[in-house]
Amino acid sequence: MDSGWDRAVPLIIFGLVVAAVFWWSVVRPQKKKLAKHKELIETISRGDRVVTAGGLHGEVVGLQDKTFTLEVAPDVRIRIERRAVRRRIGDEDASV
Repeated sequence: MDSGWDRAVPLIIFGLVVAAVFWWSVVRPQKKKLAKHKELIETISRGDRVVTAGGLHGEVVGLQDKTFTLEVAPDVRIRIERRAVRRRIGDEDASV
């Protein structure tokens, strides 16, 4: 007699393979990207030139716990959330 397991095993294996491919192609790269962004916002320092997620370019002139002060023009300073930084100008890899 044919048991249900004979047909279920290939489906289970196929499901595991699909899950592994999904994790490898979607979840893993996203985790790497988030880790890289976290490192970026933790290492921002005065004098760094940055681009925000909104496209503002400026120089970091002040640092607080969760925010920083960005000078976008002479004597024009704004306060920005650290997580809004998209990239540091001059970094080789701008894909953060």
